[in-house]
Amino acid sequence: MTQPPPHAGDEDDRREAAHEHVADPPVAGSGRELIGSRDRPRATRVRNLGRFRWAVVGLFVLAVVALAAAVWLSSSGRHGKSAATAAGPAWSSWQPTAPGLAGAQEIADYVAPYYRATPANQLAVVTVVNLDNPTAPVQVVVPVGSSGSVLPLPAGDTIVYNLCGEGSTNCSIGVGTPSPARLLLLQRESLELALYTFKYITGTQTVVALLPPGHTVVRCGAVCTKSHRKPVTKPLNLAVAFERSELTPWLSQPLRAALPEPIPPTAAEMPKAKEAELVNVLTSHGMFSESTATAQDGSTIITLNGPLRPQ
Repeated sequence: MTQPPPHAGDEDDRREAAHEHVADPPVAGSGRELIGSRDRPRATRVRNLGRFRWAVVGLFVLAVVALAAAVWLSSSGRHGKSAATAAGPAWSSWQPTAPGLAGAQEIADYVAPYYRATPANQLAVVTVVNLDNPTAPVQVVVPVGSSGSVLPLPAGDTIVYNLCGEGSTNCSIGVGTPSPARLLLLQRESLELALYTFKYITGTQTVVALLPPGHTVVRCGAVCTKSHRKPVTKPLNLAVAFERSELTPWLSQPLRAALPEPIPPTAAEMPKAKEAELVNVLTSHGMFSESTATAQDGSTIITLNGPLRPQ
């Protein structure tokens, strides 16, 4: 029996069915690679998670270090502040760099320019007499009683400053007007020189300041002759002497406790200055008339006599 020819539509259906059952072309690579490709998004997530964890650990470590540093700085700051408070404020904002007589001259050079006779003129140039003749020490002697005997001050423990006024040829102050107020200003300068010296020049026990030459007015007594009825002006050389023991209380507190103004007052302002009374008290009992002579060995002998004040 002859089979009937296949229908065209059935052939198409068989071809379509055969096509549907043909295996897909093989994929290049092994099954491990396929698994790897499947797991790649997960691996990426794992790596990112590890990096995040390390970043968190690093930030934590930095925070701990920063906290420790802050605690240390705070602690050291408190300790430093406590130490500074315990030590107290500095005695002065400036101090000499050299010891001995060289340091004393530094003090003189620092202090003197602040004291003015006029805005344009310094009151006095200050030098250390001990430096004038290093091979022959300066000897300061003080009369003892009425016997005429003298007491020499230890040369190695004594520093002598000479205040030489400007504007004249004999160290007197040649500018401005002589007055008790100007003398008080010179006393203040002498006191400041002494305070600096006792504070910073080790071993100094006595400071003597030779003031610029002045004068005193001598009036006649109860009996006056015709030729001596008017007061007579006589030259007078003054010196101020300080002992360390007298100024020790002022060496344990800042300089401004004794001398409040960093810039000294003028002569006109000095009588009303805050420290005027203290300067007068600390210097008046140490004011002497002085005479200077040269001994045969070339040394300088300064004799201090009873205190007198110029008029």
